[in-house]
Amino acid sequence: MSTLKVDSIQNTAGVDNQGKIIQVVNSTAAVARHQSTSTVFIDTGFSVTITPKFANSKILLNLNATVYSTNNYVYVDFYKNGVSLTGSATNGDGLCGPTCISLAYWCSLATFYEDSPNTTSAVTYNLYGRTNSGTLYVGAFTSAVYPSAVYLSATEIAQ
Repeated sequence: MSTLKVDSIQNTAGVDNQGKIIQVVNSTAAVARHQSTSTVFIDTGFSVTITPKFANSKILLNLNATVYSTNNYVYVDFYKNGVSLTGSATNGDGLCGPTCISLAYWCSLATFYEDSPNTTSAVTYNLYGRTNSGTLYVGAFTSAVYPSAVYLSATEIAQ
């Protein structure tokens, strides 16, 4: 049996980037609170765009949002180019299923997702949401402000 040991793996320029954070981009757009009664996933207006430095990088999406539903159920998913990253059906659970457990309180929703965009072109990730009934709210402010109690970021990790 043989054992291969190396101190580092370098790219063609001689730089050891594997597993390192290359960049972090967060959404800084002023967006008004999303409000809808949709039972299928629709765009909430919150998004983040990142241009990967390397085509084989992983992109880690992070979300921390203030959400509320008048009927307890908040579902969210990330979409890229109009397609669900989780492959969820239009009325599936997405990344998070029922997250609010009280009719009277706002909830803090935190989730993440890892994507492999396989490109060095700009990629925009949109936050989609739905409820099973009632009214869904994402973000705290009715006027367009930043951050509207929604933090969305994309982190490029070299492979």
